[in-house]
Amino acid sequence: MALYYFHTQTETRSTDSDGIDLGTPREARAQAIITCGQMLKDSPDAFWGTRPWAVVVTDAKGLILWELSMDGISSPAGLALD
Repeated sequence: MALYYFHTQTETRSTDSDGIDLGTPREARAQAIITCGQMLKDSPDAFWGTRPWAVVVTDAKGLILWELSMDGISSPAGLALD
């Protein structure tokens, strides 16, 4: 088991100080995707028109292992619908 930290960036940065104990790196990558999905699920309206959102996964020493970025961009046709 290893401790992984899932830091998030939306309009503000949230630092994960607790971490999650997971058995394999594959589980940590899967958790990063789950975290992204939960962020989008919780705040779908806040996502559009903001800076890209991100989940940064680090180990216990703070070494960045993976980063996922999410960015929603409206085309001119999409902007006309707002």
